Amino acid sequence: MNRYLDRLQQEHRRLNRLIDNCRSVARQSEMMSLKKLRLKIKDRIAQLQRSAGPVTP
Repeated sequence: MNRYLDRLQQEHRRLNRLIDNCRSVARQSEMMSLKKLRLKIKDRIAQLQRSAGPVTP
């Protein structure tokens, strides 16, 4: 599950970069789609982190 979580976090960071580059008016619909996808990934990351329980060193 750690690898899956890492992959999701990498994808979330990638989407952040893409969204930052979609600031032009012509790409607003693309930006909205990317934001929806980013939110789904963020929710999934939070869900996985909650189910994993507390992190112990």
